[in-house]
Amino acid sequence: METILSTLLATLRNDMSKKTDTKHLKLRGNIWWYQRRIPKHLINQYPNQSFIQVSLDTADIRQARRKRDIINGELESKALRCSTNSESAQFREIVREMRRDQKNYPEEWDLGIYPEKLESQGRKVELEAYMTVTGAKDFSTKYKLRMSEALKMWQDDWGKGKTEDTIQKVESAVKDFSKYCFKTFDWIEQGDIAVEDISKKMVYQYIKHLEKTYKKATVQAKISRLKVVWDFAETMEEVTGVNPFSGHKYSSAEEHQTEKREPFTKEEVAKIRSHSWEKPVYSLLVDLGIYSGCRISELCNLKKKHVVVDDGIIAINIEKGKTKAATRTVPLPDAIGERLLAHIENKEDDDFVIGIGSKAATRTFSNFKTKHVTNNRLKTFHSFRHMYITAMERAGIEENITAQIVGHERGKTMSYGYYSKGHELRKLKEAVDKAGAFFTN
Repeated sequence: METILSTLLATLRNDMSKKTDTKHLKLRGNIWWYQRRIPKHLINQYPNQSFIQVSLDTADIRQARRKRDIINGELESKALRCSTNSESAQFREIVREMRRDQKNYPEEWDLGIYPEKLESQGRKVELEAYMTVTGAKDFSTKYKLRMSEALKMWQDDWGKGKTEDTIQKVESAVKDFSKYCFKTFDWIEQGDIAVEDISKKMVYQYIKHLEKTYKKATVQAKISRLKVVWDFAETMEEVTGVNPFSGHKYSSAEEHQTEKREPFTKEEVAKIRSHSWEKPVYSLLVDLGIYSGCRISELCNLKKKHVVVDDGIIAINIEKGKTKAATRTVPLPDAIGERLLAHIENKEDDDFVIGIGSKAATRTFSNFKTKHVTNNRLKTFHSFRHMYITAMERAGIEENITAQIVGHERGKTMSYGYYSKGHELRKLKEAVDKAGAFFTN
């Protein structure tokens, strides 16, 4: 009995509350008005005003309450938009809010919106959003989400906690893609492409462009960084549909790198070898690249214990590389070998020969090459390796011996690992000496 009585009392109180709910409502004559002091966080949006007063054009309290709730919702949306940084973001948010209201309240959605007042108060973004929604004039193109803005949004949210290196790579990916699109597609009018204008075909063409220069893994990484920016824009309801950076097939570009790299000219090699490096060890690194055909990563991983002398032949042991065939012993020309021995004389067995990581070394060489030698992106440190192979070919060295020295896959007849017997290493040294005259020509 007590429970039933409590329920009845609660219901009565609720009914009474509904009947007396006139917050922000004022009856003038027989018409209800919306009246409210402007919230502090919106004062800048209503210059020279203390109150918001709007006729609700109804004598029905229930309709008045519904219209009041709509206006309250608009004020909350306005407060949210005030915290949004860019005008384009504000425009898109206002349009989304207005279109939702238009759908839910087709007869009342723009109650309290006065275009003349927006114009007189200089509230251009809100006015243009209203005109877009009403169909008076479409300003959507002007306020499209650009890749640079999408990147900034990603950085401020998903990018938090990422390493500086990751942030920099995502920034570079966005910048390079936008630059490519601007140069390639005539209809794009600025270098900062709109996210919604990106199609899967455009991304496909960009991938093919990248594969002319980069390996498969590098291309995939660049596209993956663009994909995550688009994913975040979708999460924020800025774009819809299928991510154009998803679902692509990549060719094994690394299988064709030999064809794609270009050799340095004789003059360019001379300029590289005569350069006065800030760190002299780079001079040794360059000569080892030219006269051993080793990859830069293999040379940077060399330790003193990997440098061997066998029957007067100075060689380097490559313990591991990209493939099983990369494990090998590479004999050096006498002058380079003696220079290497002098360099490591005071090092411990486990000390690195070069003492610089392969990524840093690659970056330093690339920057030097671009600034002082050539901006041809197909000429890199890896070009020395292909020049070495070409020198072997020009010297008439058998292909299986060249493959053994440079660490390429070979037939079963030459499938041995390290050379330890003097006569086997000597055979390789003879090939190196025979090709010596062609290494820099």
